[in-house]
Amino acid sequence: MEVNGMKKGLWFALIVLLAVAAFAAPVKVTMWYAQTGIYSQALLDLAEEFNQLHEGKYHVEMVYTGNYQDTMLKLLASMLAGDLPTLAQIEQSRIGQFVDGMAFQDLYDFIRKDPDFQREFDDYWPRFMAANTYDGKLYAFPLNNSTPLMYYNKDLFLEAGLDPDQPPETWDEVLEVSQKIKAVNPDFFGYRLGNDDWLLEAYLWQFGADIISDDGETMLIYSPEAVECWTFFHKAAHEGYFAYAPTGPEGNTLDLSGRIGMVGRSTGSLAYMIENTPYELGAAVMPRQARQMVPIGGANVFMFASRPQAEKEAGWEFLKFATSYEGTLKYAMSTGYMTSRISAFEAPIIQEIMRADPRYALTYQQLAESAVRRPWFGPYPEVHARITSAWQTLMTDPNVNVDALLQRLHNECQRILNDYFF
Repeated sequence: MEVNGMKKGLWFALIVLLAVAAFAAPVKVTMWYAQTGIYSQALLDLAEEFNQLHEGKYHVEMVYTGNYQDTMLKLLASMLAGDLPTLAQIEQSRIGQFVDGMAFQDLYDFIRKDPDFQREFDDYWPRFMAANTYDGKLYAFPLNNSTPLMYYNKDLFLEAGLDPDQPPETWDEVLEVSQKIKAVNPDFFGYRLGNDDWLLEAYLWQFGADIISDDGETMLIYSPEAVECWTFFHKAAHEGYFAYAPTGPEGNTLDLSGRIGMVGRSTGSLAYMIENTPYELGAAVMPRQARQMVPIGGANVFMFASRPQAEKEAGWEFLKFATSYEGTLKYAMSTGYMTSRISAFEAPIIQEIMRADPRYALTYQQLAESAVRRPWFGPYPEVHARITSAWQTLMTDPNVNVDALLQRLHNECQRILNDYFF
């Protein structure tokens, strides 16, 4: 009897210990991320610092899920399976199906219960927060945001008799500069075009064209302004003033070759371009034509509503930490992406960088003056795939009928919208 009593006592003690251990286990937050290199390392460093600060209470597990497209597809599969992570880094034009599926957590639910954070909310860049707000609900915090800049070869400008401190401000001026660069050497090109989805949007917007209606249900891409835009680029490319190289290694090699006068790339490329171009690098805001308008690029961190409340509360703490003054300052300094907060932009170390090299301030100028959210609706990734395909035809077929190409593109994309919405 005494032995049995001892056994019962041991079992009871073991159960108590297991219960205590379970009670003491930190709340686990899973975050999927979609970048590599210095960009992922900066995020991993933030997660590690957060875990150390909250050891025993919260633990963020970072999971790499491939590039933006891979991550979106895996998240869609996980949404259907009912097994989403707590948080995910998602490129902002790929979130429509999650919004339509009511998958995201409204972060205002946490903000309303967090008076300390409410006092900090206005410190976030207003255009970033507007870009993450859908029907009055805030679904994400800004992480790695950027705008495109126009980089240019100052040495080539000098060789062509141009003022290297006066980059062109309109697309007509870009063409004029390109013609002078071409006159120096037939192997030179004024501007390099690629297939970057956000730049295709920028070109259309800058010529005064629209792509899709505010509710996402109607295509607007076939218009006189769009025809003017694509005719301009088609003519400049096939007359040899603009080069076309698909986005990727081929385009990057051309950008660094010294044969290109100008190119549009992310502000996140600035440090890379400074380090790797064999010429003196200039930078400017993107050209305008009918209007000055650029897309906000990059990704934000979204929370999923289906996760347990305790897990979401832990995720909320990490969101605040990663985009705090200290967090966003560290991330921006490590990666070259923009700060999420105004106060971090105003930090002495950032301001000193701007004074030493004004090129770094250009993206913030665009953020204040001309940056807008990209189209994001559920079928938009498929729509944009059609736009890119049509653009490739524009760039590779010198005899294409631009008007007919855009009209056909418009009709194809409208059918995609109709199939999705109606």
